[in-house]
Amino acid sequence: MATTENLFTGDGSTVLFNFTFPYIDETDVYVSLDGTVTTAYSYANATTLQFTTAPTSGVAIRIFRSTSSADTKAAFFAGSAIRSKDLNDNFVQSLYIAQESENLADAAKAQAATAEASAATANTNATAAKEMGIMKTRIHVNQHNIRANA
Repeated sequence: MATTENLFTGDGSTVLFNFTFPYIDETDVYVSLDGTVTTAYSYANATTLQFTTAPTSGVAIRIFRSTSSADTKAAFFAGSAIRSKDLNDNFVQSLYIAQESENLADAAKAQAATAEASAATANTNATAAKEMGIMKTRIHVNQHNIRANA
């Protein structure tokens, strides 16, 4: 699985955060704080973001790549020259989109597995509660029968 995001936890004082994934354009890099996308940062250099204000202590910081799939990086026209850089940019864009899609699918699978496990636990607990209710009813009926026969 390709690295398309880096996760950090805010400490209330750190404003510089390095990220380790490649990207094509700065506009393909996003940041979220506790799940909410923010633009309160700038690039200190090509792989370091600087927040306007340090994220507070305990805040989940996610720096991630989301490559645009709306248009290819380069368009080719009949009769025009095809540059290797344009071809490479389009292939890299496709690669990044595929990596991001694979990571999203893996995350969705993991979330589904967690939900499935939670549902199985809930089902087990419901079955146990139902059985407990049946047992209480049987005990109550038996106690009633004992009193009636005494």
